[in-house]
Amino acid sequence: MNQTCDRCGPAIGAAYKVDRVGELDLCGQCANRHWRALSAQGWTFWPLGVHALAPQTGAAAGYGLVGYAA
Repeated sequence: MNQTCDRCGPAIGAAYKVDRVGELDLCGQCANRHWRALSAQGWTFWPLGVHALAPQTGAAAGYGLVGYAA
């Protein structure tokens, strides 16, 4: 997918997807600039092109904090 930065426009590729109620695609510079303010409002940053497991996936498989509770 070829996402572009929602703040800079179509000439700049996005490096991060930011989720909350809506969704933003931000380049690295915009993500760095707005990281603190958006995080304080509950937005979650995900790097584009990186496959990540959600924390609850590991816990369901017996790893993480839930696995150590027994």
